[in-house]
Amino acid sequence: MGRPPFQLALTLSYDGSDFFGSQVQPGRRTVQDELERALAALYGAPCPVVFAGRTDRGVHAAGQVVSLPDPRSDLEPATVRAALNARLPTDLVVVAARRRPFRFNARYDARWREYRYRIWSGGHEPLAARQVWMRSARLDLAAMARAAMLLHGEHDFASFAGGGEGVPWSPRQAQPRGTRRTLFASEVRRLTPWWRGEGAGELFEYRVVGDGFLPQMVRALISAVAEVGRGTRPTSWIADLLEAKDRRAGAGTAPPSGLTLWQVGYEAFGSAPAQAGAPAAAASNAEE
Repeated sequence: MGRPPFQLALTLSYDGSDFFGSQVQPGRRTVQDELERALAALYGAPCPVVFAGRTDRGVHAAGQVVSLPDPRSDLEPATVRAALNARLPTDLVVVAARRRPFRFNARYDARWREYRYRIWSGGHEPLAARQVWMRSARLDLAAMARAAMLLHGEHDFASFAGGGEGVPWSPRQAQPRGTRRTLFASEVRRLTPWWRGEGAGELFEYRVVGDGFLPQMVRALISAVAEVGRGTRPTSWIADLLEAKDRRAGAGTAPPSGLTLWQVGYEAFGSAPAQAGAPAAAASNAEE
C-alpha cells in the first residue's frame, strides 16, 4: 500500500476550561485524545494528528489547525466534518475541513499564529469567568496600548519565556533562533462586554500575531502589559525587560482562562487570509 495522496486539514474550536491542554497526556482529558478517538471511530483505525500550536490547560481555541494523512479520499471534507462533530463532545468542534497535498504539515507549514487575550476590569462576572482574566483594579487603556507597541517587531523574548527556557543557561539558547521571535502585531483595544451592557466595568483585548511563540509567552506578555495598565510599572519597564533577556526579571504569568488561539496563517502575514494548507514555509515554533 502506498501512502495516502492527501492530508486532511481540520480547523478546531474548543473551550479549553475542561481540557488538560491540546496534546496527549496519560490519564488526562485533552483535545488530542477526544479528536483522535472520534477519528478512530469514523475510520476504524488510529489516526494520529499534528497540531499547529500547543495550548496549555485551560487555554481556548477559535482557529486551531490539525493535519493527518487522509484515510478516505472518497469522503467529501464536509461529510468528514459532520461525521466528526456527531462524535465529538460539546466543548470541541470541527469548524472546517479541507483536503491538502500530502506534504502539508499543520505545524511546520504555519507562517504565523494569532492569539487574543481578554481581561475584565470590574466585579465578578460568572458568565465570563471561563473566558477572561478578572481584575478588580482599574486599567489604563492608553498605557497598555503604549506598552504593547514596544513589543512589536523582532526581539529577544527570553524575559517572557516560561518552562525554564527564559534563563541564560537554557538549552533553548543553543537553538538557531534561541529566544528571538518577531511580533507582526501587538495591540490592546476595548471591547463591549458580550454578557451585559457597558457601565459595570471594562473589557480589554490584547491581540498578538507572531512568527513563533515560546512556552507561556503570550500570558507573560499580557501580564507585563497589565502591570503597566495598573500603574505599578512605567511604560519603559517593557523595554527594560526586553533588554534583560532573562525570565527572572520578568512579570508574572496571566491565567490561561483569558487566552484563545485565534487563527493560524499559512501565507506571509498580511498577504492573504489565513487558510490551512497553503504552500509550505519554513518551520516555526508554536508553544503557549
